[in-house]
Amino acid sequence: MMPLLLTRILFLFILLVQHGSCFIGSKHCWNQIATNFVPRRSSSEQYARHVLETRSHLHLLHLQKTDDQSNSLRVTSEKNILSSSKDDSDNKEDSLSFKGEAQEMKSDQNHQTSADAELSVSDYAPILALCWFVALLSALDRVAMSVAIIPLSNEFHLTDTVKGEISSVFSVGYGLGIIPAGLLVSAVSPRLIMACGVLLWSLATFGTPIAANMIHVLQNTGTMTNEELTTTILYVAENTAPLLLIRSVMGAAESVVLPTIQRILSNWIPASKKSLSIATVFSGFQIGTVCAYTLSPGVMEGFGWRGLFYIYGMIGALWLIPWWLLAKDEPNIVTKETNTELAHLVVEQKLIDENGEEAVGVMGSQLTSWQEATSVFKDAPWKALLTSKATWAVTIAHAANNWGLYNNLSWTPTFYAEQYGLNVKESALLSVLPSVAGAISGLLAGYTADKILSNIAKDGDVNTTTLVRKVFQSLALLGPAACLLTLASDIPENPATAQLLLTGAVGLQAFNAAGYSSAPQEKAGDQWSGLLYSITTLPGVVFGSIGVYIAGQILDATGQNWSGVFGLNAVVDVIGCLAFVAMYNSKKEFE
Repeated sequence: MMPLLLTRILFLFILLVQHGSCFIGSKHCWNQIATNFVPRRSSSEQYARHVLETRSHLHLLHLQKTDDQSNSLRVTSEKNILSSSKDDSDNKEDSLSFKGEAQEMKSDQNHQTSADAELSVSDYAPILALCWFVALLSALDRVAMSVAIIPLSNEFHLTDTVKGEISSVFSVGYGLGIIPAGLLVSAVSPRLIMACGVLLWSLATFGTPIAANMIHVLQNTGTMTNEELTTTILYVAENTAPLLLIRSVMGAAESVVLPTIQRILSNWIPASKKSLSIATVFSGFQIGTVCAYTLSPGVMEGFGWRGLFYIYGMIGALWLIPWWLLAKDEPNIVTKETNTELAHLVVEQKLIDENGEEAVGVMGSQLTSWQEATSVFKDAPWKALLTSKATWAVTIAHAANNWGLYNNLSWTPTFYAEQYGLNVKESALLSVLPSVAGAISGLLAGYTADKILSNIAKDGDVNTTTLVRKVFQSLALLGPAACLLTLASDIPENPATAQLLLTGAVGLQAFNAAGYSSAPQEKAGDQWSGLLYSITTLPGVVFGSIGVYIAGQILDATGQNWSGVFGLNAVVDVIGCLAFVAMYNSKKEFE
């Protein structure tokens, strides 16, 4: 079972690499992927969908008959407990009954929707826990480089600019992968997409030390005369491209996490629990960051910085086992009536043209993979998505958040090491408290927002929901701006004081769990929530990557003056807040 699974997963990513630019436009690519990786459901659920889709298709054919009298439609239906053929009058009866049943399909679907709404916490807690753990794992593997960069840069004599490149290139890969990830999640099993992503970034994590070993360090010796002879040794690191490439691949693989989680939670979580569920999953990112800061120094002491990546890569690969065994794309809910039908009903379809010749009908469950895949791209409300003010509000707020978030993840341990002369373990431990504050604040914000909306907002009360989102997002951007401006105005001599200000910034930043992070599930239906998140994420990823690179440039240009870095981060936060407050509303636009 597992060899077959691994073979399929590797096959998917071989296709992605081979057909990258044509991935969403090539019929061959989509046919290959969808043929091998269409979502798998239980036999009863699959058959139930088969029956409902067949009825819908038959109803469409009946309508076509009334529009075109030159064609005739004959539909026959028989119970699997009957073996004898039916006479002409029975066939007419069945045709009429199917027409009525097709019209009843909408009520069946409404029944299923109401059942979804009745899911209890115990029903969706397992999938929520799995999503939380994958968030933790992605943060653990990503932030490990922020800790390992200190001994790595010492060994290979890397400048702050090169360190900024290594940190930012992860986000470049993330940005390149986020839109394809959103489209894939809309067409292919989210469970499968997540498994593929985790496998690929675990391989990239494992390969990071191998790529780093390819760096060449050149030594240049210079002399300076000023009353006495001074010898200066300059080191230049060359061939960093393999390391940059492997980090970008890791970023591309991790780009599947949030679109996939958005889609899964949209299928599982009741509307009244959206903010808290998002905050719960996002706390996994914070806890993963805490684990990276607390565990990584000890691992490096025992196994070196190379061993750190080998161990974390193996953990990711092992995590695939519980995910594949326990995760589901959506809850399995089948009504009693459907179960009864499944025990007795066999449906077959025949299309008869006016000459009486039999043609091949296409069942709803047997649509070609090309039709299934391309319909996602064609049916996506691209114009509405790109012209919506709310979409731009979320995009700008997301970009402002990422500027600060990426700088925090990439530079915080380096800040303590360079500003206060601390070692790797001390720098990492000082970085823990902000992440803990972020996890707690995100959960608190999500819970509070849901409570406010459930107690004050009536069903469909867009104005109250919009106000709540704006308030929480303002706290998530203006709060960090105030902390960072204080830090930039006068870098404290005591690292504990700096830690408190950074803790306030990260803790308040986590309030976006009840701000723009909840927007995709409010603005879009189940199918497009992942795509909307991807669209609003891409500019933010690019912007955040630029922020990390610019921070490195500022540090090299100013002799490691951190005031400029923190001050610029604060200005970006203020601009993002103003844009969100001015343009966002919670009205659903993309069904």
